[in-house]
Amino acid sequence: MTRAPDGLSPGVPARRRSLVEQELVNSLGWLISLRWLAGAAVLGATGVARLALGIPLPAAALSAVGLGILAYNAALWWGLGRLRRDRPGDISAFEQLARAQIGLDWAAMTALVALSGGAESPAIIFFLFHITIASLLLPHRHEFLYVSIAPVMVGAVAALEYFGVLPHVAIIQPARYRDPLFVSAVLVFFTAACYVMAYCCMSIAQRLRRRERELSGLYDGVRDVTSTLEITDVLDRIVEAAARVLGARAAAIRLLDRVRSQVEFAASWGLSETYRDEVPEEYAKSTLDQDTLRDGVVHVEDVEHDARVWHPDLVKDEGIASMLSVSIVGRSGPVGVLRAYGAPGHRFNEEDVAYLQAVAAHGAVAIENAKAYKMLADLDRDKSQFLRITTHELRSPVRVTESLIMTLADGYAGALTADQSELLHRAQRRLASLHALIDDLLDLAAGKAHMARVERRVVDMRVAVAEAVDRFQAVAREKGLTLAVNRPDEALPVYCDPGDLERIVVNLISNAVKYTKEGSVTVTLGRDADGVRLEVADTGIGIPAEALPHLFREFYRAGNAKATEESGTGLGLSIIKLLLERYGGRTSVSSEEGKGTTFVVTIPSSEVVDK
Repeated sequence: MTRAPDGLSPGVPARRRSLVEQELVNSLGWLISLRWLAGAAVLGATGVARLALGIPLPAAALSAVGLGILAYNAALWWGLGRLRRDRPGDISAFEQLARAQIGLDWAAMTALVALSGGAESPAIIFFLFHITIASLLLPHRHEFLYVSIAPVMVGAVAALEYFGVLPHVAIIQPARYRDPLFVSAVLVFFTAACYVMAYCCMSIAQRLRRRERELSGLYDGVRDVTSTLEITDVLDRIVEAAARVLGARAAAIRLLDRVRSQVEFAASWGLSETYRDEVPEEYAKSTLDQDTLRDGVVHVEDVEHDARVWHPDLVKDEGIASMLSVSIVGRSGPVGVLRAYGAPGHRFNEEDVAYLQAVAAHGAVAIENAKAYKMLADLDRDKSQFLRITTHELRSPVRVTESLIMTLADGYAGALTADQSELLHRAQRRLASLHALIDDLLDLAAGKAHMARVERRVVDMRVAVAEAVDRFQAVAREKGLTLAVNRPDEALPVYCDPGDLERIVVNLISNAVKYTKEGSVTVTLGRDADGVRLEVADTGIGIPAEALPHLFREFYRAGNAKATEESGTGLGLSIIKLLLERYGGRTSVSSEEGKGTTFVVTIPSSEVVDK
């Protein structure tokens, strides 16, 4: 399957915010907190410098700058709160707010420099602090453009002072703002410091962001491998994550068949159907795949001049200039190749090799898990098929035997003695138990193998419950039990197979009547937040606490149930659980030994009632 590198389609959930984006959002609040201190520091430093140290600074203008910092910081604080509340997932809005903060700060810094000596100002060093913040937080596409603003603004202040447009505030004597050599040296060293600081910070930030993308990609890969056994979905996500993290043009996984004669695309991202169809599937012709599986890593730096590349012209038309391939190795040896395709100008490095090998290891785990799951699924299906065929073949002779014994018991073959009649009745009970076991095994096997004929339609739950209650009323009266049903007047529609719904309801009511010797069985229908709710409560023998965790296990019967005279297969509740899982329902049980049991079943309701 191929997935194109397009944007999200409608209905696709928004992506998870990356660690870098989270750090940006968190840092905006941190900067606002620092800016309160910065504004107060400007006001405090102005007072100390003017009053205590006697430095001739324009106190009113500097105080105005300090108040301005506090004012726009209040506006930024309000804006950040609005974004977090109204647009928490719009990372571009937070980036714009970050740029606004930096722009306002640099404007304020320029004013402080102009009011504290221009090129002679000690405040000029604080520009480096803001450059560091911008380099670490903002995307690096235009970062050096932002850095250029600081020397330009400081140079503009120096020029305006030099030509007398701005008054110079002398904080050192003699003033040197008209000394071209001094001013040029300050600007050159300041500019160099700005770019060196920005380069160092951006280099560190880029490496950290790459590591974050790699870890995020590996985390997503591990999550996908452990969350689903659908191998196609997992491999699609792996190749997409690999391409995005490496900044590659495309990525693909090619897998070997069992006899190592074919190597086919199992997943790809960014490749056209035309290209995938043209790449040879015969392993003998795929030299690049052979070398990768033999050497572990193959780097094709120039696809046009590498003899291992199939149809270089086609590869060039695909927009591919380089390739990086690593082998995917399972427990039994190499199983395939993971390949990244670079666009013109893209260069793979050793870090890319290490990351791609880590991704390939996750791919190997996913493939091995999928193979193991498929093997188990096939075995389970074969077992269920065998069980279904065997029990189906047993059903016919059991029915024939039941009919013959019934003929004998009714005296059609001659009168019976009391002992003979008792023996036949015991045989009838055993055959009835065997017949019930065969029916339950058929239901269980059909459900497990997904071979039951499911005809889903809207069914009113009230009708199914009413029919089941009527079916067991005579048995309940014979035992002296009260079998009551409480149901609303409104329809309770569910979307399922009527036969499956009947099995669920009949099993629950049958068990309640079977294991209740006196008292009542109450069936209650209603709605809850998850759908239609069926509750079957009895005053029977109850279930021991130690038996509750094992109740839905196949062939399991609680000790007190076995001790009764009632027969049972131990499959009824297993079948209920299996059928509920098919329709997205669930069940729960509460019980106390000797005081009764309550089963609750919830089935998702249908939005349409078939009247």
